[in-house]
Amino acid sequence: MLVFMTSFNLLIPELNDYLKNLGGNDYKWMILGLWTIAAGIARPFSGKIADNFGRKPTLYIGISISIIVSFFYPLFTSVFGFLVLRFLHGFSTGFQPTGATALVGDIIPYRKRGEAMGIFSLTISIGFGLGNFLSSHTFALVGINGLFYTTLIMGLIALATVPFITESMTEKKPFILKNIIPRFNEIIAPEVIHPAVIMFLTAMCGGIYYLMVPDFSTHLGLTNKGLFFGFTTMTTIFIRFFAGRATDKYGRVKSLYFGVAILFIAMTLSFLSTEPTLFMISGAVYGIGSGITSPALFAWTTDLANPRYKGRGMGTLFIALEFGIFAGTYTGQLAYQNNASRFGDAFLVGMILCIIGLFYLSFRSKFARKLSL
Repeated sequence: MLVFMTSFNLLIPELNDYLKNLGGNDYKWMILGLWTIAAGIARPFSGKIADNFGRKPTLYIGISISIIVSFFYPLFTSVFGFLVLRFLHGFSTGFQPTGATALVGDIIPYRKRGEAMGIFSLTISIGFGLGNFLSSHTFALVGINGLFYTTLIMGLIALATVPFITESMTEKKPFILKNIIPRFNEIIAPEVIHPAVIMFLTAMCGGIYYLMVPDFSTHLGLTNKGLFFGFTTMTTIFIRFFAGRATDKYGRVKSLYFGVAILFIAMTLSFLSTEPTLFMISGAVYGIGSGITSPALFAWTTDLANPRYKGRGMGTLFIALEFGIFAGTYTGQLAYQNNASRFGDAFLVGMILCIIGLFYLSFRSKFARKLSL
């Protein structure tokens, strides 16, 4: 998971400028928007495949797609061709994380779900931060095509690790069409709707940062467009050692109250930023908030998901993640409109989303199942 997450995050900080140079400045939100739509479309299929045929097939499918698309990036040099590839690349993240998360959920004991999910989501966060942080350095060394091929090589490394993973499923269904294509009632796991809503709102905040950080970093005079996410990753790594155990001890909802409140503070600091130092501090605070919310959401979903259809439950959470990022990039672009005087408007949207999340937690906590309190 660490190598896979690093591979495709390596591209993100440099893609805004790349698309601008291709003549697609007004389509920057689609860099992640199309990617997340494809990932969301793939989730019901990956969830069903993970539940019926095992977790490892989804790992193979997801990583293989990433490798193939990375090979074709340098060959498609039009705005349309690039955006088509971004859409196809999204299918890779629609498959690999679903199987990986379900596999981890299979093997961890109930009493340590929060702690285990904290460690697992830590690899996601490290990959996210490492890829973003190294992006500008890699681009400076090997150029944009070298960046694409570096992503390809890291995908090959990730693929080479899969045979060494032990499959956690013992009962598998026949490989026929009805066991691959999901019915409508198999797309969403209604039992995990509460964590999915919070995931959607917090992912919208993440989508805003994904869109805004490269441009805002350049506006503030930073040459490394991924430095913000470097600070995010450092604090995330630190807080994850405590956040997973805290959600086991104090409950999922209490952890989420705390985490979403810290995300609000991060968005507020970003809104107030007029120089690099405060913006980097907001990145560090954002890392703390996401480091608390992520293991709580994964553990809460594992608590509530039907054990037989854990892939569907995790797929639902990831659908919320993908469409949250899509909605965040789109609303962020509507607020920002490539106008330097409107950077703060996008972060203001994020502040409002956090407030909505806190209100939602207050409303639903009265009716939550005892297991998740």
